[in-house]
Amino acid sequence: MGASKKLKVAVLFVLQALLLVFAAFCMFYGQDNFVIRSAGIFAIFAGLALARITRRMRFGAPLQSKPPFVVKRWQWLVGAALVILLVVSYAWLFHAAAPSYKGGPAPLWYFLAAILACGAWWSGLFIRWFVWWFL
Repeated sequence: MGASKKLKVAVLFVLQALLLVFAAFCMFYGQDNFVIRSAGIFAIFAGLALARITRRMRFGAPLQSKPPFVVKRWQWLVGAALVILLVVSYAWLFHAAAPSYKGGPAPLWYFLAAILACGAWWSGLFIRWFVWWFL
C-alpha cells in the first residue's frame, strides 16, 4: 500500500470518526427535535458509506461472482400475511382487553404466536440480506 493510499485511508477513518461523533451529539442533544435527529441519522448512514469505501480501498474490490440478493414473491406474500395476522391478533387482544379482559387467555396466546412467527420470518430475511450484503 503506497503512502498516498495510506493517507486516503487515514483521512477516511478520521471522517468516519467525526461523522459518528456528530451523530452521537445529534442523538443526545436533539432528542426533542426531529431535524437534528434526522441529521444525526443521516450522519450515521454517511459514516457507514465511508466505512464501506474504506474497506474497498484497503482490501480491494470484492469478487463479483456473488449472486444478487433476491426476495421471491412468495416470501413477500408470506411476510405480508404474517404482518396482517399480527395486526388482527393485536386487534383481537385489544378488543378482549377493553372490557376488563374477561375473554380468557386465547387472544394473548394468539398475539404472542403471531409476534414469534412474524419476528422469526422477518429476522430470517433480514439476516439473509445482512449476510449477503456484508460477506
